[in-house]
Amino acid sequence: MKKLTFLLPLFLIIPLCFSCQTTGGKDSWDSIKKENDEFLRAEDRGTETFRVLLSSDGYKVVQLKNEKTIERAPDDGGDKFMIAEMEKYDMIDEVRIGVVSVWLFPDSGAINKIRSQRPTNFTEIDSLINDDIMRWNFRFPKKVVEPTKFEIIYRVVLRKKLSDEQILNSVQEKMKEDQ
Repeated sequence: MKKLTFLLPLFLIIPLCFSCQTTGGKDSWDSIKKENDEFLRAEDRGTETFRVLLSSDGYKVVQLKNEKTIERAPDDGGDKFMIAEMEKYDMIDEVRIGVVSVWLFPDSGAINKIRSQRPTNFTEIDSLINDDIMRWNFRFPKKVVEPTKFEIIYRVVLRKKLSDEQILNSVQEKMKEDQ
């Protein structure tokens, strides 16, 4: 009986959590698209070298400075993989910004370390961002590794595309797999 008493409030709260949205309606998504465009058109500020717009609808990278000394090597397959990974988290409508510092080895230009300066506070998304940066390769047109430290700002856009019932079923399946 105690187990049933404990579970009953849980089953009442879970559907309420899934029905809550931080944004809503067509007007909100028009606004988010406009904000996404503004994010990608930003001006050079401080140590920020790259900006990434990450969602299940697309993956876009913009370089804000140091164009003559460093460039990100294209990786269409990896970009498509990131888009597919983001689909797993489209259970709520939410936009978050994350800032990551990257250090490169001065001799090879390979990634030395990655440190989150401002996490999105979604553990799985922050881990995905780190995985994303680890796959990046850089080219150095002047044959000199410069800069060796810079920041990447991520704008992560989650969009609820499934019904509450589909999300609940997905979560229940995931819980069964984890047991």
